[in-house]
Amino acid sequence: MKRRNHLYRSFGLLLVGGLLAYGLSELLVAVGPIAGYQVKVFNPLSDLLDTTTTQSSETLSISLDESDNPFASETLPADSTTTTGDSTSRAQAAVDTLPPLELSSRLMDYSEGQSALRRLRAALREGHSKAVHIAFVGDSFIEGDILVAPFRQALQQTYGGQGVGYVALTSPVARFRQSIQQRFEGAWQETSANKSKSRSLFTLAETFATATAAASTSYKLKSAADRVTLQYVSDSIPVAITYGINGGERQRAKLPASHGALAEYTLPQSGVKRVELATEGGDGTRFYGVCFDGVTGVSVDNYSLRGSSGAKLNAVSSALTAQLSRFRPYDLIILSYGLNVVSAQDNDDSYEWYYAAMAKSIEHIQKLYPHSTILLMSLSDRATLREGEIHPLNGVARVLRIQHRLAQRYGLLFWNTHEAMASLGGIKGFVDKGWAAKDYTHISMAGGRQLAKLLTADLISDEAE
Repeated sequence: MKRRNHLYRSFGLLLVGGLLAYGLSELLVAVGPIAGYQVKVFNPLSDLLDTTTTQSSETLSISLDESDNPFASETLPADSTTTTGDSTSRAQAAVDTLPPLELSSRLMDYSEGQSALRRLRAALREGHSKAVHIAFVGDSFIEGDILVAPFRQALQQTYGGQGVGYVALTSPVARFRQSIQQRFEGAWQETSANKSKSRSLFTLAETFATATAAASTSYKLKSAADRVTLQYVSDSIPVAITYGINGGERQRAKLPASHGALAEYTLPQSGVKRVELATEGGDGTRFYGVCFDGVTGVSVDNYSLRGSSGAKLNAVSSALTAQLSRFRPYDLIILSYGLNVVSAQDNDDSYEWYYAAMAKSIEHIQKLYPHSTILLMSLSDRATLREGEIHPLNGVARVLRIQHRLAQRYGLLFWNTHEAMASLGGIKGFVDKGWAAKDYTHISMAGGRQLAKLLTADLISDEAE
């Protein structure tokens, strides 16, 4: 009896201790940001990271709970355009099962005279003597530099170039990105196009950060960049910042007033591997990002926005784009969307509403970047699990056809991401190999490398023409 009572008491003490520990942890998570620190949260999705690359404690400085998981499709915020369509579009719905697109090649050039691909390849060959700028714009499929990082690396190895291009001041997936280590703290406030009605505040990045009080951001690169620039918009007074380069003494600088225009401040040093930036904030300055580049060669900017369908691209500012183009005249703009369009429900939606919305976005981007080659990447392969069985999403084939129609109508390059995945075993094969998450939607770092190989090969394979 005494032994039984002792066991009961021990169990009770353990239970009480556990409840107290849990309560304390929840309290710390809640008040941490207010008190100026962050509490690390257990990450159950470490299997999606590239285990061949070790991550220092710097990359784990940003807490990430399940609601911030970039690989969990059920937690991704739905874009405002992702409705199921009206009764008219439903009446126009195609049959559930559609055959694959019959294309002569995975990469199609629908530009006039099929000249876009030749122009792109000619621009890339000049990379050893001039800067070549590429913008990779998309949703969570490329978040964390997935797919983009190996694509960038392959092009830089072939045509020259340094750095990782554009990086935001804050990021919900900083801890997952392996191409650069980033830490940020303080009173940063992020604004995105998904949550704003303004059409005058956004570049292709569709996001910016302001500091309501003291705030800082630090970056650590794997290899040095010779040109580091800060993009910002201020009012009529100079902006005070401090910065440190490669662990050296902190310097103070006053950024010239931009009077509402997008400006660029270049740090006065090459061979940069570490940067720390800080501001006292409170002056309303909008910080759009930091760019890490070489003087010549290929630079690839990753403009990913979680939850986006691409329909908000028509909110990109004409004025800011004209100003950005002085600094980064894009030779190629890649659009990668679709994850936030297709419904997991078998709803017979024709997705014609998406055709109309995306047509406006493409028209807007073509108007803003008349000299840029635009490549539209199709939706990837997707499926869902029901009662333990894998079921392809009916809407995938419909959206794929809509994206193909858009590429044809607007004379774009078109890359069939769905077919590329199919050639490697489809989404089931990706999940089985650890190349995709078990949501049967988001690819992992390893899966991104596989697709990047195919995309790079298709873009440059016949450049000798």
